[in-house]
Amino acid sequence: MIQIKFDKSVTVCFYAALLLLVLIVSGGCGGGKKAHMRFGAFFGSPAGMKFYDAQDLGTPHFRFSIKEKNGMVYTCKGGFIDTGHLREAADRTAYFSELTYRNLVDKKSEFSFHLIEPSLYSVKVSYPSNWGEISTQDREKIASEVSILLSQYFAHTSMVWHEIMTWYGYATLKVFPDTISAFSCEDGYSDLLGTRLGAEALRDKKQRYNDAMTELIYKELRELDAQPAEVGKQAAEKVKGKWYTGGLYFFVDMKKHNFDIGLDDGSITPVLVPGICPDVVPKLYAVPDLKQVEQYGFRVEVEIEPRVFKKKKIYESIGLDKESRIKPEVHFPLIMANIEKQTK
Repeated sequence: MIQIKFDKSVTVCFYAALLLLVLIVSGGCGGGKKAHMRFGAFFGSPAGMKFYDAQDLGTPHFRFSIKEKNGMVYTCKGGFIDTGHLREAADRTAYFSELTYRNLVDKKSEFSFHLIEPSLYSVKVSYPSNWGEISTQDREKIASEVSILLSQYFAHTSMVWHEIMTWYGYATLKVFPDTISAFSCEDGYSDLLGTRLGAEALRDKKQRYNDAMTELIYKELRELDAQPAEVGKQAAEKVKGKWYTGGLYFFVDMKKHNFDIGLDDGSITPVLVPGICPDVVPKLYAVPDLKQVEQYGFRVEVEIEPRVFKKKKIYESIGLDKESRIKPEVHFPLIMANIEKQTK
């Protein structure tokens, strides 16, 4: 038998190279058939962090394009924006809108879907009492707007659920857990921004979705007072050793997270880097909820059935029976309270 021995430095380099290859192939955090696979940016990434000027993000052709540039843009009013997370959240919003619209037009009272994460989402819909009396044209118009509102909620919920599962050890690639990037300071805010821009692009009937998104992302980054790439690098240097320590995946210890998913005041507050853009007022975005569709006479319920080994650990953390399903409105607050308790 031939034995090959590696010293520690070679072993570390080998695993680092292997991890880098997997991240490149997988696109980091995210991926799958329903939303285009994207590179995930996170502090301590062995692939390093890429910072871009707000006007230099490539051609953001959403949903199946390799022409876009994904990385970090630092903004005065929104902190770090992870454009990969933003674009994936927008992708999910667009996908859910198409799916939901078809079901509403067909007056389906129940439908289900799954996305990247191994979970089944079940949706129950109660229609307005006069739905059958409304003209076909008006029904389609209402269904279009309701589907956009619901798609934003579905996208936001699915992104939060992704963070929850990764916190408890879920691995997108089945090999390397995504735990170190779960609830990182930029993710939740970037995700929510993506759902908002995706919904706005869907309402633009004068342009194609891709073109509308191109305009919206640049416009919103200007609103957030996006800074040059060099400022982003300076901000990253300021948080090194404070927000996280270490620099090679397995050896990263994440010290700071953003657990804000909108439970307290219905909005997500960004995490800003002290000393960058002093005296600035952060811009808050409201999180979508199911009450928005009630103005059109709809009532909607959503449940999540985890189909992942980590289900047991999540359920035990909140004392949920194994046969039950996750109800975001009821169980997300309990799960988040438990996660914050663990951290403290």
